[in-house]
Amino acid sequence: MKGKKHTADNPILEAIRAIVIGSVAGALLSAILLGLSALGFVSAGNFSQNVISPMMLALSVLGALTAGFVTAKVSHKRGLAYGAVSGLLLFILYLVAGLIASKEPVSVTAVMRMIVMILSGAIGGFLGVNKKSKVK
Repeated sequence: MKGKKHTADNPILEAIRAIVIGSVAGALLSAILLGLSALGFVSAGNFSQNVISPMMLALSVLGALTAGFVTAKVSHKRGLAYGAVSGLLLFILYLVAGLIASKEPVSVTAVMRMIVMILSGAIGGFLGVNKKSKVK
């Protein structure tokens, strides 16, 4: 119980904890969906290369939306702000992974993905704060 009191006294640590938990949840969902998509592409055999970029953007949006939602559920406050920050953190994780894997410079699509993920995280945070819990 002593650790719980310590984080309750420090709102910055509480916010960082919620944002990290939400971002990890969004990254896990993205990894699962990416694995399922890769499995689908492999089993399909022949597919268009034009499908990959929009699908990656959609997976990014779902991951950021989940990250914002979980962040807001953990923090119980400031859904838009915390959700946007969790979407930004998730984007930074994607960006670092992409730069390590491809060693290419950052493109304009990365900026577009960042904006979309921040907005998606904010929307997820808004939905997470405003969603009413069921009373048992």
